[in-house]
Amino acid sequence: MEAIVDFITNLFFGNGLIIAVTAFVIGAIIKKINVIPNNYIPLIGGTVGLILGLVIPDLFDGKDLITSMCLGLALGWAATGGHETLRNLKGDIK
Repeated sequence: MEAIVDFITNLFFGNGLIIAVTAFVIGAIIKKINVIPNNYIPLIGGTVGLILGLVIPDLFDGKDLITSMCLGLALGWAATGGHETLRNLKGDIK
C-alpha cells in the first residue's frame, strides 16, 4: 500500500504536475477564446499530456517511453476533465 501512495504522490507532486498544469491552462485558454467546441477540450488535454510525456526527456524518472506517454495522457486527460469526456461521449451522465 505504501508503494502505491508513493507512486501517486510522486506522479502528481513531482514532474507530472507540469503536464497537468499545462493541459489545464491550454484547456482554459481554448474555452475562454471559444475557438474549438468545449466537447473537444478534454481530448485536447489528453493529447497535450501524451505529447508532453513523449517529448520532455526524463519527465518520469526510470520510466520507458510508452509508460511516460501513458502517464502523460492520463494526467492531461484528468486535468481537463475525465468525467466531461465520458459525459460528452455517452450523453448526460450524472
